[in-house]
Amino acid sequence: MISDPASARCVSIATEAFIRELSIAVEGAQSSASPEDLEKLKRASGMVIGSMEIELLWPLYKQHPSLEPESLKGWEAES
Repeated sequence: MISDPASARCVSIATEAFIRELSIAVEGAQSSASPEDLEKLKRASGMVIGSMEIELLWPLYKQHPSLEPESLKGWEAES
């Protein structure tokens, strides 16, 4: 995917930050969104986050194990 470790680290950091920020935004919307809109938002953001993890982060972590957060170590063995 990305062979250069420094570039892979930049992509990993940016992707992880985006996922955190999107999760915070969804959480913030809970107080003002209708139940239907909140469900749509959760579904859409879940699809985006899932796609980013599967298509981007997991391949990066596999190619550059040092980028993988400690909390995710061993995910490959569980799947």
